Amino acid sequence: MRSILVGLLVAGVVSMSVAIASVASAEPAAASAGQALGLEAQEEAFVEYDPWKRFNQKTFAFNHSVDSHVIEPVARAYDKVVPNWAQRAVTNEAANVGSVRRIVSTALQGRFNDMGQELGRFVINTMFGLGGLVNAAPSFGVAEGTTADMGQTFGAWGAGPGPYVVVPFLPPLTLRDAFGFVFDTALDPVTWVAPIGALAGATGEKTVNTRSLNLELYEGVEETTLDLYSAVESAYLQQRDAAVLDGRARALFGRSDRPGPGADPAR
Repeated sequence: MRSILVGLLVAGVVSMSVAIASVASAEPAAASAGQALGLEAQEEAFVEYDPWKRFNQKTFAFNHSVDSHVIEPVARAYDKVVPNWAQRAVTNEAANVGSVRRIVSTALQGRFNDMGQELGRFVINTMFGLGGLVNAAPSFGVAEGTTADMGQTFGAWGAGPGPYVVVPFLPPLTLRDAFGFVFDTALDPVTWVAPIGALAGATGEKTVNTRSLNLELYEGVEETTLDLYSAVESAYLQQRDAAVLDGRARALFGRSDRPGPGADPAR
């Protein structure tokens, strides 16, 4: 249990360190999901529900300061020392371990084709990709990994996002995704077997590695964005909305539509 609680904290640092980069990709993702469900879904007004904004802004400033003064300098030094192929190997390994979460999430949504693809990727990359360090699955004709987590699963089942919230050392979340984040962390195999010290070290490595691969993207977003808090909030909520739309479009279990305009923004 203690390992899972520590996993929540260190996994949050990983997600916090990549939140800014999400600004660049949120709108295409939302548009793609809207197309998947049709014109009516595209035309539905997107509502940002942020009743705790004053608290969230202060916490966001703290998290951003941690990234700017701790994570970014370490990532720059790491990027100069560690070759790109090694950074990609760490990314591949993290994605392979994350397959467990995606397999469970797609199964609970009834997305059995996606579940089979994800299970195939996990088996192939583990057996033929040096335990996941190499992405061998495409060579065997297995499609690229799917996006699935427990927050998306709850949304596909019909749970509304609830209020937006930012807490120290954790990524931006909605109330629904906060519950999903707990389940996702519990589904991380590393938290099952690794001692707390090893877990913190492995997650620190993943955090710095992810940050080092996105240095230029971070700089571009920060330099061109006047209100970084609002940009990250909007990007995150759009991405999560798009993920739930995609899940509902594919899921056999849960809802296949969304509430119309004028619904409670907390849904």
